[in-house]
Amino acid sequence: RDAGGRTGPAMAVLEVNRFLTELAGLYEKCKEGTAGKAVTLTMKRSDLKPRTRRAKAKAKVEDRDKENDDEYSCLVRAKHGKRKISTVVSAKDHLYFLNACNTICKAHMDALKRRDKKKKKKKAKK
Repeated sequence: RDAGGRTGPAMAVLEVNRFLTELAGLYEKCKEGTAGKAVTLTMKRSDLKPRTRRAKAKAKVEDRDKENDDEYSCLVRAKHGKRKISTVVSAKDHLYFLNACNTICKAHMDALKRRDKKKKKKKAKK
């Protein structure tokens, strides 16, 4: 069990360039059909301050009082099957990261299939 009380494989926190390389690898594994059919990519704003419940309540009160001059980071997670990776992207590196991530995602979206519109129409009529 980890600190959050969850079981399972730990998520690897990687540097940005290493994360992008691993993300491309996850998409390649997805094409091979091993360990799942999808790669899930999530992004979340983060201030990188681990807090307990009590500390969170105090922090909310303090955050209201002070100005929001802090720079936030972006926590990016990717999952394929049981393999999980993550990275933290700073505000100054976010444009580079998004452009690189966009290029990787576009390069590996050639296996997408069009949805069948007939099924949607049948569901709408019922």
